[in-house]
Amino acid sequence: MIMSHHAEQRSQERHISPMQLEWLLSYGQESHKRGVRLFHFDRTSYFQLIREVDPENLALALRSRNIYAVITESRVITVGYRDERLKPRKSHKRIRRRSPDRQGIHCIQRRSR
Repeated sequence: MIMSHHAEQRSQERHISPMQLEWLLSYGQESHKRGVRLFHFDRTSYFQLIREVDPENLALALRSRNIYAVITESRVITVGYRDERLKPRKSHKRIRRRSPDRQGIHCIQRRSR
């Protein structure tokens, strides 16, 4: 997988090794958001990694729980550690309000009855 310059910088800054990225692409879950692919570990894929990893790499695998990667086509855009869940948020319901002009007319009409 080809890494962008930005992804290389972020992986160095955040201490994410190429092996962790390889595990993420092999075991992690893929989701699609806004035209890119997002890889992250969910519970089952993370425990599968822990079971199958070599004992000498277990400490590195244990630190890999919260990493993610954003990929477009065949290029890694960025990598990092997630703070929140990666599920889409529900949109807030909009409260329909009348325009100020209509509220004034409505109040005047009510008073005149």
